[in-house]
Amino acid sequence: MLYFVKFHGVKYPMESEFTLKKGELVICEIKKEQYVGEVDVEIRSKIQPVGKISHIIYDTEKEKLKENKEAEKRALEFFKERVKQLGLPMKVIGVDREWNGKRYKFYFVAEKRIDFRELVKDLRNKFKCIIELRHLGIRDYAGFIGGLGLCGNALCCNTFLKEKPRIKLESARNQDIYISPSRISGLCGRLLCCLNFEADFYDEFTQAFPEREEIVRTDKGEGKVLYRNMLMGIVIISYPDETQEEIPIEEIKKRGEVWIQVKKQK
Repeated sequence: MLYFVKFHGVKYPMESEFTLKKGELVICEIKKEQYVGEVDVEIRSKIQPVGKISHIIYDTEKEKLKENKEAEKRALEFFKERVKQLGLPMKVIGVDREWNGKRYKFYFVAEKRIDFRELVKDLRNKFKCIIELRHLGIRDYAGFIGGLGLCGNALCCNTFLKEKPRIKLESARNQDIYISPSRISGLCGRLLCCLNFEADFYDEFTQAFPEREEIVRTDKGEGKVLYRNMLMGIVIISYPDETQEEIPIEEIKKRGEVWIQVKKQK
């Protein structure tokens, strides 16, 4: 079984040999390191796990869990304080302390690359252990926080996407989506991940359709492409007299540089 497990700045798909409930605290092993995480949701799609869930927190471990949480809280406060004192343009997200106390992972979001060598030095001197700073992308942070997308469903990056794809503006253009930031941007402020879901389909079928505003010669004369629906296979032509006509794409062919209507023989 696979579950998404939340840490203090990231959410990873984790493999489990036993059934878990949302909200349960578990010990997870990631690259031979152990961290405490909180079970989020079960994953029913095929995703490569990042690590495995060792066990639910035992009663005998609750005192150590409390100490671990207090250590993470102190580390977070110190982290925020030093970031402010050093004037670093970064948003602090959280801290994960390895179960054995040998490593701290500090998570942050920033718009650009930051020289945090002085910060790492201060953290090492303070905690006397391995320090790792993790720069989270804005998409990763949105996937960690969660929310509802424009479609009304839970964010894809928060439910089933393990990796955040690179989205091109061309994907929106190929799908004839009006290029408005409010319509093609997610909560993270970046282009919607779902623009990639049907990108291959539109890349293939765009070649068979005239572009918007292109001229098409039909039985009624020359008209401009007003709208095209690739899923339904239709093109709506607008004529100079302001009339419109819906034509199946099977009847529109390109001859050289010109699009013309070629009706099927009955």
